[in-house]
Amino acid sequence: MSQDEKREARQVHSIPDVVHDKSGTSGELFHLAYPLMISFLSMTIMGLIDTFIVGYVGTAQQGGVGFAMNITWTMFSLFTGMMGAVVTFVAQAYGAGRIEQIKRWVMVAFTLSVPSSLIIFAAIPFASDIIDLIGTEEELRPHVVTYMTIMMLGVPFLLSNFIFSGFFRALGDTRTPMVVTIIANVINAGLAVLLVFGCCFVPAMGVSGAATATVFAQACQAVVYLYVYVNDRNNTLYGTRSLFIISASELGRFLKLGLPMGMAWSIEMVSWAFMMSLISRMGAASMAASTIVWQLMHFSFMPTVALSIAISTLVGQYLGAERIDLARRSAKIGLVWGLSFMFVLGAIFAIGRNHFIAIFNADPEVVATGSTLLLIAAAFQIFDALNICSSGVLRGAGDTRFPMYVQLGLAWMIFIPLVYVFGSLLEWGVYGAWMAGLVFIVLLGIAMFLRYAAGGWTKIRVIR
Repeated sequence: MSQDEKREARQVHSIPDVVHDKSGTSGELFHLAYPLMISFLSMTIMGLIDTFIVGYVGTAQQGGVGFAMNITWTMFSLFTGMMGAVVTFVAQAYGAGRIEQIKRWVMVAFTLSVPSSLIIFAAIPFASDIIDLIGTEEELRPHVVTYMTIMMLGVPFLLSNFIFSGFFRALGDTRTPMVVTIIANVINAGLAVLLVFGCCFVPAMGVSGAATATVFAQACQAVVYLYVYVNDRNNTLYGTRSLFIISASELGRFLKLGLPMGMAWSIEMVSWAFMMSLISRMGAASMAASTIVWQLMHFSFMPTVALSIAISTLVGQYLGAERIDLARRSAKIGLVWGLSFMFVLGAIFAIGRNHFIAIFNADPEVVATGSTLLLIAAAFQIFDALNICSSGVLRGAGDTRFPMYVQLGLAWMIFIPLVYVFGSLLEWGVYGAWMAGLVFIVLLGIAMFLRYAAGGWTKIRVIR
């Protein structure tokens, strides 16, 4: 295709058809959300499979991997959360018909991913010291350090996947991330079984095998995303093969929006990591039970996270197109569906809690502890839905500072102190730590919903 034809094609798509017969309806929301739900559920299932597989190696290994997952995601959360700004910028640019800006915001994100990755790389030699500083049982420590070190090596692939998936989702293409994610997760599952247990000429690698399989799958995912991103169609529409210099003002605008998103995510992850750190000192059974409940929680809120991303996309596109009425309607519908879904799952977890825990670990102590923890987790499902969906609305609009301040206040003034008070001072142990999590999620959900209900987000625009 000639350059003139490419310019003509871009002109045809310069004013996207973001308003149609199904605008602001449940049908439109689920058209975007269901591929994301499949993607996230497949990711969660792979996490459950990893937990299940390592559980056959040993309880200490299972608890160590769970704790390492929590620590590594906490370390990555500032940067992965920051990359989430791609969705807001691209969606509003698309809705406003500013097609020429889309590729620039993707390039801005990749530019910032380089120093982000270097920061994580610089921390690799100190992984053991970090774990010693955080503290954990000696039985878990070697498994935590092993898994964490390998996962840190894969951070460039992880950040690339966040950027690419944000680009596609912001344009309303949620099927591409679904297909790519499923491919990566199938690779992860098959390779994890092979590397953890070994086969023929492949030695059993245990915990390191599980981590290696995950990093390799992330690398495959990044390669597939890159191939689709630069294909002829996307290059014709958005000029994805173009390389150019990013201005300091663009980096500043992205950081102004993205850093609070990353900080909010990081603050919450640090809080949960603190809780898991305290639990890791309470014995392998408590840590294994908490790991299982953590994975089941991921299973419950991932579909709601998918709804949240769909809400962010629609809110961003409609605000960019100056259709505030449709942005409001999409947000409201998303909240209703998110609350309904997590209420049902919470009830299912509460009723079948013993069976769910026993699937992953038949140790009577783990089952007894985990069933009580799952009951506590079931109690905050609705409030978690309020937080996730309301935050999705705010992110789509570009309101990212308020969530950061709320996360910071609730985490450091309520959650972390209560984890220590309930878990240690009152000697409620692992149950007290999770009760602190219950209080945190309830207050966070209420605060985010009130911010959404106030309606100030409808006046925010990030595209000039």
